[in-house]
Amino acid sequence: MSIMKKEKTAYQRVRLDGKWYVIVEEKEFRALTQSTNSKAKNDILDALNISNQRLADRLLQRRQHAELSQKNLAELAGVRVETLNRIEKGRTTPDFKTIRKLVNAINEYNESR
Repeated sequence: MSIMKKEKTAYQRVRLDGKWYVIVEEKEFRALTQSTNSKAKNDILDALNISNQRLADRLLQRRQHAELSQKNLAELAGVRVETLNRIEKGRTTPDFKTIRKLVNAINEYNESR
C-alpha cells in the first residue's frame, strides 16, 4: 500500500470592500476547474470572466470614490498607467502583487485625506 502525500493548495487573499478574494496559481485553478463536461467547463469560464470584470469594476469604483485619476493611482501604486487602464477595462487580469499595490495605494490615500 502506498501513501500519497497531499499537497497544500497555495493561495493568497486580498480584501476589497470588506470581502475576501482568493488568488490561486493558474496551474491549480486549471486543476480545480478541469471537467469532462463541456457545459460545466463553459459555465466555469463564464464565471471567471464575470469575476474578472467584477474585479475591474470594483477597482474602478474604488479609484473614482477616492477621487483619483488613473495617472495619480498608477503613480501612488508604482504601476504603469497603461497597466491600470487595461485592468479597469477588463482586458487583463492582474497578479496578486499588482492588486495589492493598487488596493494599498487607494487605502493609504484615503487614510491621508
